[in-house]
Amino acid sequence: MTEFSQGPALWQAIAALIIFMAAYVCILIEKWDRMYTALGGAVLMLLLGIVPIGKAFTAYANWEILLFLISLFVIAGLFQKTGLIAYSASKIIRVFRLQPFTILLCLSMLAAVVSALLSSLLAVAVIVPLLFKTTKMMKLSPVPFLISVLLSANLGGAATLLGNWSNRLIGAAEHITTGEMLIKIAPLVIIMLAIVYLTMWILYGRKMIIPETYKREVLSLQPDSYLPENRVMFLGGCAISGLTLLAFLFQGILGWHAAYIAAGGAIAFLALNYEDLIQLVKRKDYLSVWNGILDTQALFFLGIFIMVGGLTYAGISGFIAVRGLEISQGSMSFFSILLLWLTGFGSSVVDYVPYTAAMIPVIEHVGQDMQSISQVTVQPLWWSLIVGTAIGSGVTLFGSLPGMYAAALSEQEGGGLNFRNYFMIAGPISLVLFIAATVYFKLFLL
Repeated sequence: MTEFSQGPALWQAIAALIIFMAAYVCILIEKWDRMYTALGGAVLMLLLGIVPIGKAFTAYANWEILLFLISLFVIAGLFQKTGLIAYSASKIIRVFRLQPFTILLCLSMLAAVVSALLSSLLAVAVIVPLLFKTTKMMKLSPVPFLISVLLSANLGGAATLLGNWSNRLIGAAEHITTGEMLIKIAPLVIIMLAIVYLTMWILYGRKMIIPETYKREVLSLQPDSYLPENRVMFLGGCAISGLTLLAFLFQGILGWHAAYIAAGGAIAFLALNYEDLIQLVKRKDYLSVWNGILDTQALFFLGIFIMVGGLTYAGISGFIAVRGLEISQGSMSFFSILLLWLTGFGSSVVDYVPYTAAMIPVIEHVGQDMQSISQVTVQPLWWSLIVGTAIGSGVTLFGSLPGMYAAALSEQEGGGLNFRNYFMIAGPISLVLFIAATVYFKLFLL
């Protein structure tokens, strides 16, 4: 591969890197809306001729991935209307009111499962408010519960194609199936979750003792109140979600593209909610429609894809791939472990979405170069990116949207969760998780 040889001049390649890094920083500091930042960077690259307009919207703006991401957002958002997650969480709290640590354990596992099957942000958005309400009744600090739930949500999201934005981008771009991820990554996720829960037991298990009078207050929780009165919504939503998940699980056998499976599930959910759509049309509430489009993050990802396309077209991605191969001296094992730790470190302090989007073409270039030398597969690099993101995003509250959401909610509720006390627990646990992941990679994935 010839570096910086795809068309743009050297100044354009440098400009592409500067624009992307500037956009990255703006997304991180969140001074402006991330969607406008990404679209602004994309427009600037197009105006400077860094990437041709035709190529930007045909080769680099991957419409199948956008369809996949939007569809999963619709499924996760409308599934929340079934009330099943809130019902399950409140039922766990009510049943195990005599055992605070058992509540912590069960809610954490529920967060991991919901994150794997739907969305880590959805899991945190539903479970965390219930946690604050319950811990106030039991006169307990919510901090241990929040730390365990957040770590579980981030790790659980790594187990499937649906779990987090990183998985969705990689799975859709490289046609990795949910079945493959379950076989390769799910055992590691279970091991890492076990490490988290064991550590939480050592730190807090014997300290969670509450008077009997406080336990009785938890009985005021009514799980059935979270279920919709319209049982068609509940049963239909569960059935659609179940069929969609089964289709993802057997995707390799069926030979269906993940984007079309997700789109089918989203259309079925929209049909189930047809009354709301009709009301929206009757009211001509265009602002709600626009806000819904913004919430899907579709325009944000379109801007990211075009900017990453600019880096690729300018040869930046190829340059980084060549440097990576030189550092690793062609060793896929060393490269995978290096990428695992670098991704984890980066995800702990910055937004991992643009990082993941930028790394996809780099790993593709590495695969092309490795194929020309030997028949070594680059699949371990994809696993490194997925696992590194999952662990790294749990190191600090900055590392993920669920973490920042929980921190903001804690501040409103006076829950006591802050960046310092979270990191003091999550940081050391994450270091152990990285070591465990490294051993697992050496034994089973390399």
